[in-house]
Amino acid sequence: MIKKSKNKVFRNVQKRGGLIIPFDISKITNAIFRAAEKVGKLDFDLAQSLAEEVILRLSKKKRVYKKYVPTIEEIQDTVEHVLLDADENKIAKEYILYRQKRADIRKEKAAVLDKEEVDEVDKKFDLNALRVLASRYLRKEDSGRIIESPKELFIRVATHTSLSSLFYDKQVYQKRKSKAIFDYEDFSPEKNKGKYKIGKYILNQFHLEAIKRVYDRFNKNGNIKLSWGDFLGKIKDGYFDKYEKEIDSFYELMTSRKFLPNTPALANFGNVFGMGSACFVLDIEDNIHSIMDTLKSAAIIFKSGGGVGYNFSKLRPSGDFVKSTGGASSGPISFMSLYDRMTDVIKQGGIRRGANMGMLNSNHPDVEDFIKCKTGNSAMRNFNISIMILPEFWQCLEEKKPYPLINPRNNKVVKYIDPKSLFDLISYQAWESAEPGVLFFDTINKYNPLVKALGPISCTNPCGEVLLYPFESCNLGSINLLRFVKRVNGGGESSFDWDEFERVVKLATAFLDNVIDINKYPLPEIEEMTLKTRKIGLGVMGLADAMYDLGISYDSEKGREFMENIIEALNYFSKEESVAISIKRGRFPLYEKSFYGEGKLPFAGYKDKSAKRDWKELIRKIKKGGLRNSFTTVIAPTGSISMIAGCSSGIEPNYSLVYEKNVAVGSFYYVNPVFENIVSRAGIFSDRLLKRVIDNNSSVKGLRGISKKLQNVLKTAMDISPEDHIKTLSVIQKWVDSSISKTNNLPSQARPDDIEKIYLLAHKLGCKGATIFRDKSIKDQVLVAGGNNSKDKESEGEDKFISKKDSKAEGYAVYYQPNVKEISSSQMDFSNIETSKQFCINCHTELAFQEGCRFCPICGWSKCG
Repeated sequence: MIKKSKNKVFRNVQKRGGLIIPFDISKITNAIFRAAEKVGKLDFDLAQSLAEEVILRLSKKKRVYKKYVPTIEEIQDTVEHVLLDADENKIAKEYILYRQKRADIRKEKAAVLDKEEVDEVDKKFDLNALRVLASRYLRKEDSGRIIESPKELFIRVATHTSLSSLFYDKQVYQKRKSKAIFDYEDFSPEKNKGKYKIGKYILNQFHLEAIKRVYDRFNKNGNIKLSWGDFLGKIKDGYFDKYEKEIDSFYELMTSRKFLPNTPALANFGNVFGMGSACFVLDIEDNIHSIMDTLKSAAIIFKSGGGVGYNFSKLRPSGDFVKSTGGASSGPISFMSLYDRMTDVIKQGGIRRGANMGMLNSNHPDVEDFIKCKTGNSAMRNFNISIMILPEFWQCLEEKKPYPLINPRNNKVVKYIDPKSLFDLISYQAWESAEPGVLFFDTINKYNPLVKALGPISCTNPCGEVLLYPFESCNLGSINLLRFVKRVNGGGESSFDWDEFERVVKLATAFLDNVIDINKYPLPEIEEMTLKTRKIGLGVMGLADAMYDLGISYDSEKGREFMENIIEALNYFSKEESVAISIKRGRFPLYEKSFYGEGKLPFAGYKDKSAKRDWKELIRKIKKGGLRNSFTTVIAPTGSISMIAGCSSGIEPNYSLVYEKNVAVGSFYYVNPVFENIVSRAGIFSDRLLKRVIDNNSSVKGLRGISKKLQNVLKTAMDISPEDHIKTLSVIQKWVDSSISKTNNLPSQARPDDIEKIYLLAHKLGCKGATIFRDKSIKDQVLVAGGNNSKDKESEGEDKFISKKDSKAEGYAVYYQPNVKEISSSQMDFSNIETSKQFCINCHTELAFQEGCRFCPICGWSKCG
C-alpha cells in the first residue's frame, strides 16, 4: 500500500554542481513514468503515487537534518528503493538503466564541450545538438579550443537581437525626421567591452559595435533624439535595464528549443561578423563590370554565412555578338562556372561553404543547355539550378504552339521550339539528376505585394523558398512544433498547445523584426533594399515528429487539415504581431506602394471560406495600422537548427526511422526518439524491431507485428506517394507568403512522365515551385537509410544493443553493439561498402536527402553547406 503525503518539509533540491533550485515533484513523476513506458505500462496515476512515496520517505529525514535539502543523488536512490519495495521490478530496472545512461551522457556532453560539468542549458540539448553547436557555432580560440558554452551562445544572441529595441524607446526614437545630431565623442567598442550592460547582461565588443552602427543609421535618417554621449549615458545609468526582460524572453525562446533563428544569427550575433541574414539575391546585368562586381559581392556574402541566388537571364546567349570586342559571347553557363569555382575556394566564415541558386527563364535561348548543365551531378557542384517558367510557356504547352526563345540583348526571337520537348527535357533531367527545379512566375507574382512598386520577382535564395528582389535579403527562423505537443495526464493521448503556439509565434516575429535593424549587412545596397521591404521568414520545423506524437498520418486528410491549421495560425499570429509592431515603430517603407492597402494578402488562403481565422478583421487592422514586414512567413530548410532543436526538418516527412553508421568492426544505429517512444508505449520496442526496421529500408511499412494504425502514422518520405507530397506542398503554400523548401520524393522506378504529371499538378494546385528527388537518381547519391535486405524476416543469432539515448532531450538515440569503439576515419575500411551508398565525410553515417540536399542526420555535415 502506497501512502500519499504532501511535502511540507523541503522546498529545494541540490544539484550535482551544488546549485540549489526549487524542488519539483513532476520531475520525479515523469522520470518514473518514462521508465514505465519502456515496459509498456502506461499508468500515470501509478507514477504519481510512487513519486508521493518518494517524498514521504525523504521527508522523514527531517528528524536527522534541521535544514534538509535533498541532493539529486539522494532522490534518485530513494526512487530506486521505492520501485523495488513496490514490486515494480521491471520499472526499477529501466529506471536504473536510465539513470546510468544519464550519467554516461553527462560525461559525453562535458567531453564534447570541453568542460568539467554540464550546466542546465547543456542538459536541455541532446548529444547530437551539442556536437553541432561545438563544431559550427561555439566560439573558439585560434587553436580550435572551445571558449564558449551553449548558454553563453544563446545569451550573446538574445542580447544582440534585443539591442534594436533600445532605438525605439520613447526617450530615443522620433518618427518625424529631423537633422542629424553631431557628436564627435570618440568611442572604441574594444576598449569599452564589459563596461556597459543591460540589467544582468554584459555587452561585449560586438554588441557595442552594433549599437554604434545602428545609432549612426538612425541619426543619419533623423530618427534619434539623443546625442551619442547621451545615449551611452542612458546605458550607464541603467535606463535601458527594463529591456532585460526582453533578453530573458528571447533567451528562453531559444533554450526551450521552441524557436531558433537561422545559422548566421546563431554564429554571428554578438560575434565578429554581426550578420544575421541567411538569404540574398544579387542582380547580374549583361556586361563584364556587373558580372565581376556580383562575383565579388557574392564572395563577401559567403564570408559571413549567407547564400546567394542569381537569375542569369539578362545575359546574352552563347555565341551572340559582342559589340565592344567584335567577338562572341560565352553565355550565362560559362559565367555560372566562374561563380562555381569561386564558391569552391570561399568558406562562409568557417560556418559552411557557399551556396548558390542559378536560374534561367524558360524563354532564354540557352535554356536547353542550362537544363543539362548538371547532368550526372558532374558540374556546378556549388549550385542548385531552377527554371523560372514564364506564363507564356503554359499557354503554348496547352495550345501545342511553338514556344519562342528570346535574346535578352535585343528582345528578338532567336528560334521557336516545341514546348512539350522542353518540358520533357526538364522532367528527364530532374529524373536523372534531381535538377533543375521549377518555379512558377505567374503564381509567384500573383501574390507579390510589391509587384506594382518594384516589378515582378524573378529569383530566389539557394533553396528556392525565399522570393527576393535584387539586393534584398531575408533573415529566417523556425518554430519547433514538437515542443507544443503535450501528453494528456502524462499518458497515451496527446494534444497541441495552441495558446503557447500563439505566444511563441508573436515573440518569434518580434525577434526576427529586431534582426533587421541590428543586422550588419555585407553591402550598403543590401542594407538599403532590405530596410525598405523588411521581409522576415518565420517557418516551422518538427512537423513530422509532432504528427507522429499526435497519432496523425502525414498523408491523410486529417494530416493535411492539421498542417493547414498550423500554417494558417502561423501566418495569422505573425501578421497580428507585425501590425502591432507597425503601430509602435512604423510601417515598412514601401507599404503605401504595396497591395496591402487594397485589402490583399500575399497568399491564397485568406479568401478561403473554410479559413479558421478572421482574416477580414485582420485586413481591417492592417489597413488601419499598417504592417511592419512585407512578408512574415516562409518554410525554409532547417538542417542544422532542427538538429540543435532535436526534431525533424522543416515540413518534411522523416526520411528514416533508423539510420545506420558503418565502421570496420560493426554498425551503429541512430533511432528517431519519437518513434522509439511510440513503439515503447505500444509495448513492442526491442532490439529485434530495430533490426527489422533497418532491413526494411528504415520503415515499418508492411512489418509483421506493427499495427496498421502505427504503420499509417509512422510513415517515412518514401512511404508517401508523389501525389500526396504535392498535395502537402499545396495546402501549406496556400497559407505561406513566400515559398516552401520541400523535397517531393519519388521511388526509383518512377518515370520522367511521372515527374511531368507532378509539375503540372503542382502548378494547378497553386504551388510557387517544386523540387523532385527520385531515389537513386544521382550517381553518387546516398542509398535510402537502412540495411541492404528489404525483406521482413526474423534474424538468427541477433546481437544485443545498448541504448545510449538521452531520453530527456529530443534527438537521435544511438544503439550499438557491445564493446564497439569509435575509430578514426584513417582506421576505417570501406572496401566492402556498396558504391551506390554515400557516407558523411566526418562521421561516416549514411547520408539522407531532404530539403533539396544531402546531409548527415548525426553531425549535420551537408553537401549544400
